[in-house]
Amino acid sequence: MTYSIWYAWALLGLSAAGTCAGNLLLKQANLTLSNPGMLAIVTSPWFIGAIACYVFDLILFTQSLQQLPVSSAVPVVSGIRIAATTILADIFFGEHLTSNQLFACSLIAAGIIIMSRA
Repeated sequence: MTYSIWYAWALLGLSAAGTCAGNLLLKQANLTLSNPGMLAIVTSPWFIGAIACYVFDLILFTQSLQQLPVSSAVPVVSGIRIAATTILADIFFGEHLTSNQLFACSLIAAGIIIMSRA
């Protein structure tokens, strides 16, 4: 089935959100366990949720590649994942967000805009 280019970009954005959510859930899985052994982490509902997010991400990313060139999709989705995870880690986990990180996120955003217009 053929989708519009805007639909493909929306799927790509949702794909990035899936990975970002998965990363945050993995962090939460480690924080909720007092002595996180391998079995305890793997059976944690947070870990299982992270795996579900990654599967969601892969399905949406695959669908977006039906309309988008991989040479544009990968850099754009990678940039969104990095910037969003950095900002959301500060919000949800109180990880310190430095001015260097904010500057790097703005460079990533600029790169995304340039890549999507190329």
